[in-house]
Amino acid sequence: MEEMKEDALKKTIIGLTEPIARSLNLIVWGLEILRAGRMIIRLYVDAPLSPSSTSDAALASSGENADRRSPSIGQCEEISRHLALALDVENLIDEAYTLEVSTPGFSRTFFSLAQMRPYLGELMEVRLRDPVMPEPLGSRLHPGAALTPRHLWRGKLNAVRDDALVLEPVAVSADGDIIPEAFKPLCLPWKNVHRATRLHVFKNPVKPGKKAKTSR
Repeated sequence: MEEMKEDALKKTIIGLTEPIARSLNLIVWGLEILRAGRMIIRLYVDAPLSPSSTSDAALASSGENADRRSPSIGQCEEISRHLALALDVENLIDEAYTLEVSTPGFSRTFFSLAQMRPYLGELMEVRLRDPVMPEPLGSRLHPGAALTPRHLWRGKLNAVRDDALVLEPVAVSADGDIIPEAFKPLCLPWKNVHRATRLHVFKNPVKPGKKAKTSR
């Protein structure tokens, strides 16, 4: 399917879904069309943020205010049932497909910069269409860091502008430690973002009976 046709299909599917979602007090978070042997239409629905969590104070906070009540399995199933009927009636797709309706979850994929604003201060993973070269912060780099262009960046979301996001780069160790990288904050244009997701890092648990080494 050509990109232009795919974009038109996405817009039409979202248009069909929005009234169904609104009837359940939900919103359409985003839509992906994937290929895995057959077409997969993956729709994400979510509960809207409460008015208190969209205030300036909430937008500047990290984490808790951005979380929301998650739609139930029953609501996702109801949307899937109604949407499948609408797609059959409209006869939009001339090939076999699988329809999936779910919530974005904690590690949510972002489909617009506006969606990212409530998550300022949180860790993100951003995959770019074209690699970006970092700028060193000062004269020293952390061991293992290299000044090479990257497609994949992880970091703290510092700001969301009209057409770009600002990321403070970090590395994640094998033990789950967050290590700031000695790079200047990156201003990443949204048009260059292939995929942006919320990043949750799990620290490796300390085995019973073992203690952290201390120096004498």
